[in-house]
Amino acid sequence: MTDGKTSMPHHDDEKRSCTKDYLNRAKAACDSGDAVLGMYLYLAAFEEANGDAGAPDEDALTGLKEAWALACTHKERSLAEYIFERLEPYLSSDEITICAEALHGLAMDKLEEFGLSWKDLEDMAQAISEDLLDGDEPIFHVERIMTGRLPRTLALSAPARSSSEPQAADIIARASEAVMGGKEREEALDYASAAGYIDAIKAMREMGVGMGDDPAFKDLIDMLNDLHGLPSKPALDTILMRCPAREDANHLMMATLGELDRPTVHMRMEESFQGMPLLCVSAHAVDIPRNGSLADVFQNGGVLVLEDIDYWSSPLSGDGEEGGALFMMQLTRGAREAVSLVRSAVESPDVHVIATCADLAAIDDFFLDMLEPLTLVDIDLPTPAERVQIWDRIAADHPSIRGINRADLVRLSSNMPRVDIYSAAREAIEEAYKIGLAQRRYQPVTRDNLFDKLAAYQPLDSTEYEELENEVIRDFKRDLSHIDDILRG
Repeated sequence: MTDGKTSMPHHDDEKRSCTKDYLNRAKAACDSGDAVLGMYLYLAAFEEANGDAGAPDEDALTGLKEAWALACTHKERSLAEYIFERLEPYLSSDEITICAEALHGLAMDKLEEFGLSWKDLEDMAQAISEDLLDGDEPIFHVERIMTGRLPRTLALSAPARSSSEPQAADIIARASEAVMGGKEREEALDYASAAGYIDAIKAMREMGVGMGDDPAFKDLIDMLNDLHGLPSKPALDTILMRCPAREDANHLMMATLGELDRPTVHMRMEESFQGMPLLCVSAHAVDIPRNGSLADVFQNGGVLVLEDIDYWSSPLSGDGEEGGALFMMQLTRGAREAVSLVRSAVESPDVHVIATCADLAAIDDFFLDMLEPLTLVDIDLPTPAERVQIWDRIAADHPSIRGINRADLVRLSSNMPRVDIYSAAREAIEEAYKIGLAQRRYQPVTRDNLFDKLAAYQPLDSTEYEELENEVIRDFKRDLSHIDDILRG
């Protein structure tokens, strides 16, 4: 007598056999000198064993640890971070600490590739602190990040607001792999590679931003200087980039930094674990002399970035009395130096000041007054021409998506922010990749898969959502019409 559970042992045996096959092939690849292939095969073995059947077996975990060791040995930092996330639930606290230290070492190796050692970071922090402190606890320091995941200090996503008004604040300068590490930061980003910003880039170029290599523009500057009797062009207006999707504004800001290619100081407001606001400051290619102050940062020009300034709290309360979220910050010399840096940057003709926001009305008047004069650059939702550019870029980077009609994608992604378009495409690509792993063959991105991801970002009452839903249903019915032929073999 049998029941419905008799097939399960056979299924488990098949999974174990497949996992063992991956492990054997991984070992063979490593023995032959192909460590990269071996790492991916060890990962495939773990993913196969870690399916819906529960925890992976010991062999799969051992293989994943082998992949971790290979990734660390060959300095594959991004892959090591991914393996750590998969491995972390099965490690002891001591093992987690050891792995985190290894990841930190890989991050420092990456910094050293840029010519920046750990001693350089400590010296920079000490030089800033010595000048800014009046004998108090350091308000600038370099923090060691002991985690397997990238710190969020300088990520482009927006920080969360605190539900309660903090009563004190601090300033912290962090230098970590989040500043210079990661594939996104290694790839050069400028106006030529920023897809979907045709109108905004045109507005930036009309203001002279990104025109430094244009001979005609240089001749124009020389002519204006001569005719107006000025030694150089006047101080530039502060550029305030506004977009409903703040990630889009921050992406254009990063492209602008790549276009300017000048020493940059980046400021953004975060919250500490205690809920107190922190002014996070990072610097790129800035030469701060030993025992120098923030006032020396822009002595040779550069770029000052104030990210998500509509999240910043004013050091003055609503009635003009001192207090509020940054009250303690206002009382320190470091805070005064930070405000002085912003004001000197606004006044300098050699410094570009760029701020980003999503809601202009949410910016405190204290910062608006400090940044004047300013020019607002509105980054609207992508136009049809900009969506064409976005989808062309996605197709150029991801061949598996090229079989889908580009005109349909442009039309059905209407009214979507750029970040949502990229997110939907990425989700569809990753899903097709996982299907290919399961089926042991290449699986391109399908229409219904991508349309389903796009629909998740469209409002339910929009015409685009309705059309996407109908397209998915139509494709599903088309597949059903061929099911008899498939069953007949």
